[in-house]
Amino acid sequence: MTEKINLTGRWRFEEDFGFGKDSGYADLNQNGDVLTGILRFSEQIDGEETFIVKQEVAGRIIGRRIDLKSHSCEILFSEEDIIYELDNWSGELLPNGKIVGSSIDSEGTGGAFIMERESYQTSDLADDHQFGTN
Repeated sequence: MTEKINLTGRWRFEEDFGFGKDSGYADLNQNGDVLTGILRFSEQIDGEETFIVKQEVAGRIIGRRIDLKSHSCEILFSEEDIIYELDNWSGELLPNGKIVGSSIDSEGTGGAFIMERESYQTSDLADDHQFGTN
């Protein structure tokens, strides 16, 4: 019997890429094995100002494996002009309900991420959602 998995909802998102960290939310929608959604997160690169990123993503779930790819990106709330490389994430839904995996951007910078479900509903919050930047 095939396990029924539903990833639709809001997920708390954390990522560490060695010289910085991302922290925010992923709002995912699942239709069959197809995933779409938006990630909004603050990015803190060591020694630089924090900025907010919004990425539209699409991907698939196969078994317990989750693959997401960014297809657009917008920098929100930054004092500087930033060139941001699109990301890809590949992870696994663990028995504890968390999604854990690795990321890589189009320049080859890799990291490790974790997502933890916050709600079974996606959010319709505006892009100015508070991320607690400092």
